[in-house]
Amino acid sequence: DKMASKDCLILCLPDEIVEIILGYATYEQISNLRLVCRKFDQVCQHLLNQGFVKVDMYHASCYKTLKAQLPRRESERRNHPMARHADILSAIETRLSLLGMTFMKYVDMNLCCFIPGKVVDEIYRVLRFIQDTPSPPRAHELLQELRDISSMAMEYFDDKIAPTLKSKIPMEVSVRMTANIPVPSTSGLDQYGQVARLTQQVQNLKKDLTSSRTALQEQRQKGAQQEKLLGSHTQQLGTLQKLVSLQRKCLNKQRRKTTQLQEVVTKQEQQLSQQERQMAEQQRKIAALDSRMDDISNQLAKGPPHNAFNTDICHPTSSSVGRTHHMSLRRSTCETEGKKMSPKKTTDRKLIKRSLSYNDQARQSTAPEFPAHIGFGKKKRKIEKV
Repeated sequence: DKMASKDCLILCLPDEIVEIILGYATYEQISNLRLVCRKFDQVCQHLLNQGFVKVDMYHASCYKTLKAQLPRRESERRNHPMARHADILSAIETRLSLLGMTFMKYVDMNLCCFIPGKVVDEIYRVLRFIQDTPSPPRAHELLQELRDISSMAMEYFDDKIAPTLKSKIPMEVSVRMTANIPVPSTSGLDQYGQVARLTQQVQNLKKDLTSSRTALQEQRQKGAQQEKLLGSHTQQLGTLQKLVSLQRKCLNKQRRKTTQLQEVVTKQEQQLSQQERQMAEQQRKIAALDSRMDDISNQLAKGPPHNAFNTDICHPTSSSVGRTHHMSLRRSTCETEGKKMSPKKTTDRKLIKRSLSYNDQARQSTAPEFPAHIGFGKKKRKIEKV
């Protein structure tokens, strides 16, 4: 009896004392101690459920402190030295949510407890390692063990344990589960877990609210900046419109001036065309007169033949008359042309005069001398005087 009383001494202790004693063990050891007896099973189930809630809350506090150190911009977080810490904590958060969805609905109905205690130990180990090391390894390297054991635990629970637990669910509770209505818990542990989850949800909602408020303030600031920019752009637009109106007025003035100048240019072109016609007519006239003068000069240069002395005697002044007629004709043409004769033509005129004088002298020298009784003495004297 004494030995039996000594062996049963720990079972006589209250549950709170047993929980404090077992709290020094790891959660993997606590999950193994469930096989001792029913009392140990109840105490260990409570500790395991409490451990999952505590590790979730510890993760939330770690993630909160880390977010306070990280910048708000996502692009700046990638280059921050705490970027790996954030990746690891976000991966742990996904694992915790998967474990909660797998186990906690049955825990809330008091059908089982959170069975995989080794997962809780691994999560605590990773979180403490992150807190102690400033530069941890990458998330897939550090969380490989946690990923393996958590996935194995969820698969085993879904394949082996969940089908037996579903058969134990009452009809009303199953209907509520299908309708996604929360079932009120009966045990104090379940109430504690619900309170912890609700507090966590409230904290998350507060975080979301603060982040939304900051985002709203940023949007308001951006809106004010956009309004200022819009006002400056409207002012610039007004000034540009004024400049455009002035430029249009100047353009209209320039167009009017160009039209006026085009009219003047057309008039000048008409006048030039008229002057060109007049010049062409004058050149034709000059060419005709030059040809006539050339013919006359050629005729005068040739002179009369030797056997036609009767014509010379009968008309002693024919050359002088032709000469005078030729000179008067040249004067009239020069006056009509506005005295636009070139120096070459003046030299031609002098040469014609000289040729005429030489022809006259040659005629006088070659003219036959008649006796005085023939009756041509006066004419001969006149010719000699000339």
